[in-house]
Amino acid sequence: MGRTLALTGAAIAMPRALATGAEPPLRTALDRVPLGQTGLRPTRLGMGTGVHNGERLVALGKPGFTRLVHDAYDRGIRYFDCAGQYKTFPWMADALDGLPREELFILSKIWGTPADPRKEIENHLRNFKTDYIDCMLVHCAVRDDWTDERRAVIDALLQAKADGKLRALGVSCHSLP
Repeated sequence: MGRTLALTGAAIAMPRALATGAEPPLRTALDRVPLGQTGLRPTRLGMGTGVHNGERLVALGKPGFTRLVHDAYDRGIRYFDCAGQYKTFPWMADALDGLPREELFILSKIWGTPADPRKEIENHLRNFKTDYIDCMLVHCAVRDDWTDERRAVIDALLQAKADGKLRALGVSCHSLP
């Protein structure tokens, strides 16, 4: 009886694939993975477009940067991490041109407290030449009261999401106390 209970407990605790003897599926950087409860599925690996604020990518020149983005896409990357303060930001629409929008996962960020957060969101949409951005972050929260500090930004993001301009929202926290 004790042996049966131990074996039953072990079988329940083991991953289903191991219990059936099947090999667990190989996970790769190019897998589409769920982003929380949003229904969005970016690739596990994304391409950051702000290496050292974009300086290293800007050094490639706009044609070189565009080739790099297309090469990443050709290799299976569908997730592109952007921000309004990255030096590559003005190049993103041209870099993404010709790639199927429905296949892309574009994440961008709003830093600080812009005077008109709604205009900032519209600037991102115009810059990417798209009707929607997959995920927009409140970027670089560093204070305990960041939700109060950035209330206008948060409200604008929530409204843009309600309007269908943003599909998901988030925050990137840097050294919160």
